[in-house]
Amino acid sequence: MTERTDPRTAVLLRRWLAETHTPVAEGPLKVTIGPLRFSTEITYRSPTGAHGFGPIRVADSGALAESALLAAACSADARGRATADAPINAESSGTLVDWLLQAVGNGAVDPLAGDHEVDVLADGVSSADEARRWLATHVEGTLTPALRNVDGKADLADVTARLLSVRSLAAIGRFGLRGVADEQELLELLTAALTAIRDTYPETERIVRHWLTSTTLTDFAVLNGSGLRYRNGDRVEVRPVHHEVPNPLRAKVNDTDVPGVPIPELGEGWSLRPVRLDSDDPALVHRWMNAEHVATNWNQAWSLRRWTDELGTQLAGEHSMPCLVSRDGREVAYVELYRVLRDKLSACYPFEPNDLGVHIAIGESDAVGRGLGSSLLAAVAQGLLGADQDCRRVVAEPNVHNGASVAAFGKGGFGRAREVGLPGKNSALMIHPR
Repeated sequence: MTERTDPRTAVLLRRWLAETHTPVAEGPLKVTIGPLRFSTEITYRSPTGAHGFGPIRVADSGALAESALLAAACSADARGRATADAPINAESSGTLVDWLLQAVGNGAVDPLAGDHEVDVLADGVSSADEARRWLATHVEGTLTPALRNVDGKADLADVTARLLSVRSLAAIGRFGLRGVADEQELLELLTAALTAIRDTYPETERIVRHWLTSTTLTDFAVLNGSGLRYRNGDRVEVRPVHHEVPNPLRAKVNDTDVPGVPIPELGEGWSLRPVRLDSDDPALVHRWMNAEHVATNWNQAWSLRRWTDELGTQLAGEHSMPCLVSRDGREVAYVELYRVLRDKLSACYPFEPNDLGVHIAIGESDAVGRGLGSSLLAAVAQGLLGADQDCRRVVAEPNVHNGASVAAFGKGGFGRAREVGLPGKNSALMIHPR
């Protein structure tokens, strides 16, 4: 007898992967959510996030994962990722399990209430020709009038989530998941249709340009996000929050056109240089990463061999550059400089090709709490902007629980833009503009 995963379980896993920006590729997948580890096979990788799964199991036991168990794990993880004072942790907000209990009774499959047109009409499509006709009808009868009626000052994020993500893209993803039509072909047809709308109706230009050119698009998150609530008084009511996903309508940036990471000049008593493998540098980084004040937030208290391999991998590529920083001649910090377009953060916000990012660890314990972190961050940001004239901003993503780090970035000239979900943590996206 063939084992089948409950559709509700598949929806929850699909949304968790998207909302935590977990990398997905066809083949085996293991993911830790809350206190549990789940395993499955990615049978279909979707450009819109509508991935297909084989049986979803609890990794330790091999048993099929029930939707109630996955919902409880997602709830525990999401609440743990958020700070104690976040809305998702308020007693009055309820939890995802409240929705699950109600869903068992009313048959709901997805915590995000779907669009009626997508749920009903798209489910009746059974061939590629029908999918193309559905899309053409949808664009003409629904999307075009909606775009023309949008207020010129409407919030781009909300308009994108309501009109594009949960309608057009959700339907295209459903067609692909069911094997009805090729998603990429439908995305190309949608891109052409949107271009025609923009050219015909100038009032739609602002929104359509965003949809076609932004590196990410806004969607609704219902499992992970500090602002989530699942109750409205005594009534179960999922109130989603915004999050960003990679834009499937935009051609991928050719990263060969973007240079590697520049080495900034810092000044004001600071000096920075790349790590050298043929020296004591790997041992120094290993010692710092195993120090309690660093390990608590970096979670990379690895062996010397593993750190040596990690540093070598970084030095051999163009994604990131591991560096040591000295203050008045004394080595005090480890810094990783990186290009966002080659990093997991590229899925989390509308980045620009030359955006640069920074990770920082003050390694020497006696240098912590003296304001050196914020001074160093300001110097690094200014140095990177000076080293790459095409870079308009430097970013960072400290854990939301690391209040000292978030504050240090703020004092160093970084502004807090939003919260982003990443594998293993929720981060505060910090941006230092030119």
